[in-house]
Amino acid sequence: MDNRSKLKNAIVAGIIGMTVLSGIPFKAGATPLTEGDYSERMDALDSKEEEAEQKLNDIAGKIEATEQEAEELIQQLEETADELEAIQDEISTVSKQIEQREEQLQSQIRAMQVTGQSGNVLRFILDSESLSDAFGRIDVVNTLFSANQNLMEKQIEDKELIAANERLTIKKQEEQTLLAANLENSKVQLEESLAEQEMMMAAIAAERSQVREEREAYLAQQRESQRRLEEIQTSRTAAESAAPVNVSEASEEAQVSTSSSSKPAEEKPEPAAPAASGGVISNAHSLTGSRYSYGGTTPAGFDCSGYTQFVFRRAGRSIPRSAAAQFGASRRVSLSEAQPGDLIFFNQSGSVDHVGIYLGGGRFIGAQTSTGVAVASFTSGYWSNYVAGFGRP
Repeated sequence: MDNRSKLKNAIVAGIIGMTVLSGIPFKAGATPLTEGDYSERMDALDSKEEEAEQKLNDIAGKIEATEQEAEELIQQLEETADELEAIQDEISTVSKQIEQREEQLQSQIRAMQVTGQSGNVLRFILDSESLSDAFGRIDVVNTLFSANQNLMEKQIEDKELIAANERLTIKKQEEQTLLAANLENSKVQLEESLAEQEMMMAAIAAERSQVREEREAYLAQQRESQRRLEEIQTSRTAAESAAPVNVSEASEEAQVSTSSSSKPAEEKPEPAAPAASGGVISNAHSLTGSRYSYGGTTPAGFDCSGYTQFVFRRAGRSIPRSAAAQFGASRRVSLSEAQPGDLIFFNQSGSVDHVGIYLGGGRFIGAQTSTGVAVASFTSGYWSNYVAGFGRP
């Protein structure tokens, strides 16, 4: 092989290698969490949750204390109300007694004026037998009037004292009512804080769930990458074991002729024909002339495996992305067994690095770097030196 051919093979091998690697999916957007990120995020959430739980417990404790204080205050309010009611009853009783005393004194004064009892009182004093007796009788009269007057004054004092007590009790009741209002307001504020902390706990739980989902996405991507890596390695191992074979039109015709003759009874049955091979062939020809594009997977431009994958997908069948992976996923068939619509593989660099669709008669169709999608021969010319085998997806 001349230097020009070796250089060409090296370039093709590099392209195919990149094609294999391009089969690994890349997800745009947020990068899933690694194990280290997951542990760090979960530790931070644990700390936030612990702090929120502590605040939640503190608030719950304050609410309980406030409710207990409110219950005690309500009891005090009831006692104060009873006390105030008793004071008001006492004031009412004393007021009635004062009214009765006033009426009695007024009645006595009127009786004395009407019946002339004042004269009788005077005669009572004048009938005294001596001066000392007169003074004694004056004292008796004064004592009678003073007694009534003193009783009146005492009752008025009592009434004022009870009224003062009433004012104090009313003030106490007002203070207790204000305290009850403050307690109620405090409870509302505490319940608001409690709701905020519960919302914080819910947010932490939601974030924890999201972190777990991100970790699961990371692990899923790891598993998928591992699966694809193993698939690629398996395909590459199989591809590297597929050494180029010499083929020619004469040898193909001979093998096809041999396959059409009677087979020995012990020979294994020929593999079934590829499903919807007609659809594969017609789709393959419909893309003739599409240009070659490194990494291309659409009619705007194909590389070799992108072209075969697109053709099979149009025919309703799914095959892997790279040439090596398509080789690994195909069932091997010999040249004599190969039918139009099967895949033909080539080894230019020590491993399967090119693929096309077998047409029969020593021809295949594929995306070539020099011609784009076109029909070529594999029994003569360049490709005859690199045929690695045939496969049925």
